[in-house]
Amino acid sequence: MKKSEWYKDIFKEASNIAISHALTALSQMIGGPIEMEPPEVEIVSRVEFLKRLAERGVSQGFTVMFDITEGLSGLTILQFPKQSALNITAVLMGMEPGSLTELDEMGKSAIMEVGNILISVYTDILSNLIGEPVSLSPPKPAESLYDIEKELGRPDLRDVESIIIFKSRFHKQDIGVESFFYIVPTPESFTKLVKKLESQVIEEVEKQ
Repeated sequence: MKKSEWYKDIFKEASNIAISHALTALSQMIGGPIEMEPPEVEIVSRVEFLKRLAERGVSQGFTVMFDITEGLSGLTILQFPKQSALNITAVLMGMEPGSLTELDEMGKSAIMEVGNILISVYTDILSNLIGEPVSLSPPKPAESLYDIEKELGRPDLRDVESIIIFKSRFHKQDIGVESFFYIVPTPESFTKLVKKLESQVIEEVEKQ
């Protein structure tokens, strides 16, 4: 098995407990049973990361940024593409799916409540992986791709070449919601994360 496949398996294992907590919280918030798929994990280049952000629409959907303040260092970004953002807003506000065409401020604050649950999932996953608490700053809005590029120009992120993407989906009956969580670790934090993953890969191999 390739090392990248081991990484994905370890990310999935670290995800399971966090996802079960998220399901309970989302079910209570949305009202009714929720199905959530395990996150898909990828590691992509800086260029590919910016391309995907642009394709999913930073300004049309809902995108917020957070600094990583404990455990690791760098930036994280939570993105709901437009249709997913409208779907979750309609459900939270008790409206018919498909009845919304634009996000207003009330809709954005409703999405942020769901965003907070997902953020806690991802910080739990990272904590499980590195064996330390991981904390984030309060959210900073990203109104355009330029806002994100400006953050990437910071001295600590200027040399970042590897970005981790978590893609998660959850469903309530026939309504689907897709979200993306991007981790932009400083080179030092990326090395720390990879070393932790490699030590877990070695443990898995030795068990066999």
